[in-house]
Amino acid sequence: MKQYIYSLLSFVILMGMAGCSTSDPEVGPTPTEADLSFTVTPTADNPNIIEFANTTSGSIAFWDFGTGATAKGETVTAEYAVEGDYEVTMTVIMSGGQASKTQTINIAQTDFTLLDRDDYNFLTGGGSNLEGKNWVFDKATLGHMGIGDPALEDPNWWAAEPNQKDGRGAYDDVINFNLNGFKYTLTNNGDSYAKDYMADWFTSRGGTLLADDDDHTYAIDFNDQTAWTWSISDKDDGKYLSFGGDAFPAWHTGGTEYKIMKLTEDELYLRTIGGDGNAWYYGFIREGFERPVAPPVEKPLEVKDLFDDFAGNTNTTFVTDADLVFTVGVENFDNLGNSAESVGKYERTNTEGDGGWWQNYQTELPYRLDLTTRNKFSMKVYFLRSNDFTTPSPADKTPDWLGEVAMAPTVALRLEDTKQGGNAWQTRAESAYTVGEDEMGHWIEIEFDFSAQSERTDFDKVIIQIGGEGHIQPGTFYISDFKLL
Repeated sequence: MKQYIYSLLSFVILMGMAGCSTSDPEVGPTPTEADLSFTVTPTADNPNIIEFANTTSGSIAFWDFGTGATAKGETVTAEYAVEGDYEVTMTVIMSGGQASKTQTINIAQTDFTLLDRDDYNFLTGGGSNLEGKNWVFDKATLGHMGIGDPALEDPNWWAAEPNQKDGRGAYDDVINFNLNGFKYTLTNNGDSYAKDYMADWFTSRGGTLLADDDDHTYAIDFNDQTAWTWSISDKDDGKYLSFGGDAFPAWHTGGTEYKIMKLTEDELYLRTIGGDGNAWYYGFIREGFERPVAPPVEKPLEVKDLFDDFAGNTNTTFVTDADLVFTVGVENFDNLGNSAESVGKYERTNTEGDGGWWQNYQTELPYRLDLTTRNKFSMKVYFLRSNDFTTPSPADKTPDWLGEVAMAPTVALRLEDTKQGGNAWQTRAESAYTVGEDEMGHWIEIEFDFSAQSERTDFDKVIIQIGGEGHIQPGTFYISDFKLL
């Protein structure tokens, strides 16, 4: 009896499933412009604010208001501050496809109240500023150019050092925003900087390649900028700056609209999704603006012990640079010449680019080194015989100015002044030692002499470099007992 009941239930379920099966949804005919319709209604309070309503059934509407501003929705509004004719385009998506309909609307007179708003005034200098307002790259500030993960709003991959792109065609550019007709102009002084994937864009407009050492610089003049305009639109996540015609903000990364991350009387910071799908960042300042510079806080000049045994006993903090791998407290496998139980392991990795060329171990001190009486350091090192000091890295894997470079059997100690930021290397003093063939495979103790710099009072950074620089050759080394004598 139970078996019969189960069989009957199974039959009912199967019949129910068959009865509930669904067919593929029907795809409607491909829509045409004649199938689309929308209404245009000036708002009661202000005829320069227009309400648009999609009256096309079964569709999703996207709008281009003819000012650079866009929106999505069945009923939307747009502001038209300046008199004139505007082409409004509604694009709808239906089951059978998509289609667009364009209608010209006329704005009878300019509404100056719509123009008097902070973002317009900050960007252009206001309606009374007939010449518009000039902006230039904030080239002296870290991060005036940058790139980052498109899912984030931060140049987490690269932020330009001050003046890093000097000579590439962007720093002498002047961009101008004018409230009169929402006009935009670019004075590029004959050359423009761009990402390399913008090559077709520039050459199709008469540009010729000047340099491609770091992306591309093109010789080009934009003589006809009559169609170059700007607009600001409000979206759910903030305000966006868009450009009309061929306009772009001095450095071309392929963006079509630029999120306004910051806009004040003196600063403009933008983010766009470039032609490569990454997030690119632009930092501008008002032409003539000088950013207030706080005087640097001078670190105290001190004579004090400085040591690290790389096994946990230290009074400073060394960190890795680039793709160096450093392990603190590995077992010392050779006690001849070094009785320490644990030492540090310094591993250069086979990494291309900046991550491989400059693999250092370094510490920044909270004080400046007083070298007048103590100016010599010592450190024990161990070079494995298995390291390759003869095979050069190919020239295309090394910096352009170096050519082929092999790993060097050297240990260098460098002192630098961090106040100089990205130019700290120009303050550098170095003491280096070349390890001989008969010294490899043994612990040796090296002394680094900075007595010639005993009158310098600016050093606050100590750098250990093993194996030289400018190559991608891997290598393993051990160090111990670093100290200021």
